[in-house]
Amino acid sequence: MKQPTVLISGANGYIAQHLIERLRTKQYQVTTASRGGNSDFYMDFSQPYQISLQDITNIDVMIHTVSPNEELYRTDPYRGLSENATGIHAALDFCVRNHIPRFIYFSSFHVFGKSVGALREQTSLAPINDYGLAHSVAEQTVAMYDRQQKVNTWIIRPSNLYGVPINCDAFTRWYLIPFNFCTQAVQHRSITLQSTGQQLRNFVAIQDVCCAVERIIEQRPVERIHHVYGKETLSVLQYAQLVQQIAWEKFKLEIDVKFAEGNEQVVTFDFGSEHPYEPKHTIAVFVEEMLSKLLAQQ
Repeated sequence: MKQPTVLISGANGYIAQHLIERLRTKQYQVTTASRGGNSDFYMDFSQPYQISLQDITNIDVMIHTVSPNEELYRTDPYRGLSENATGIHAALDFCVRNHIPRFIYFSSFHVFGKSVGALREQTSLAPINDYGLAHSVAEQTVAMYDRQQKVNTWIIRPSNLYGVPINCDAFTRWYLIPFNFCTQAVQHRSITLQSTGQQLRNFVAIQDVCCAVERIIEQRPVERIHHVYGKETLSVLQYAQLVQQIAWEKFKLEIDVKFAEGNEQVVTFDFGSEHPYEPKHTIAVFVEEMLSKLLAQQ
């Protein structure tokens, strides 16, 4: 049976590069799109009219991983909000124009605002910053096209992603906790938290996210929104201490963990799904691989 032909936008990004590698290994026909020069197809979502009018043939599924990063929302929020809202519209119009029947959008758990309580697919959205708001608006746009029966759409909300980048030199999100703490450990032999570290985070492996995408492509589930969560929910401090432990046990690096003193109240946090699956990967394996990679680059 012939595997579907998939178009992946934002092909130079972290999620996209892992998806490309995974799906090609599974014998999918993968077409890449980005505004970089090394993709099969040129797509610049800051130019939405150009996107919506482009032509392509024989695509079964478009996976949209493009999203302005959080830094842009801090430095130029109008541009970030504009690019995200018009970009998702253009991507969906592109699918309609080119008879692409299926569309998968990568959203973010930031659509919920604070990480408190049990978060499931049908939990009310309450973004508290422009980044979460932009994803919330994009989700509504994606759902509208599905209701109008223009495109069959699915939304994926992963929790805190981890996994060694395919290309560390091109990776731009070292500020995210899973990567930042490993980087601090190698570069400074210490990890500094900006809080007491009691905040809880669910950590999910990029490999499990790729499996979830593959499952949606193959099974075409009736449910349109899917949370992808990991085996472990840890406090920020617990994760820092895990990095500290593995750095010593595997590499004999003494790492100091610094955090703010205080009696911050621990809140209940449970990021999960109404459509459960079994994540396979653990964050300790990632930490060892990431530390090894960073040490080799020194």
